[in-house]
Amino acid sequence: MREIYQAWAVADDRLVLAVVDHSTGAMVGEIVLNEWDQQNHSCNFRTLIGASGCGRGLGTEATRLMVRHGLTTLGLHRISLEVYDFNPRARRIYGKAGSIYEGTGRDALRFDDAWVDVHYMAVIAPN
Repeated sequence: MREIYQAWAVADDRLVLAVVDHSTGAMVGEIVLNEWDQQNHSCNFRTLIGASGCGRGLGTEATRLMVRHGLTTLGLHRISLEVYDFNPRARRIYGKAGSIYEGTGRDALRFDDAWVDVHYMAVIAPN
């Protein structure tokens, strides 16, 4: 993991940041803008918050900050993401940050011996 993060730290096609719990100083997750498309001013978004970071607003705050950074500082027009059906909490967080539901990919993931749908969402920069 250390080698992967070291490579990402100098990559010019992604922004990977740690999500830190300021009360403990512990890293509780990561937040990423990747799959950068320069011509279309767009990228993909993903995040992972571990169990110790859940339920305290850290994911919501990190998502809002990253989306704002992408749209304002980086000048992105579109930030897209995918969220699986078994993660309604993430879908609510993405909605709070401005992402709009765009569609569903049925049976997109095999997980625990069952098929799971994926939901496509995106936030578009205001005009």
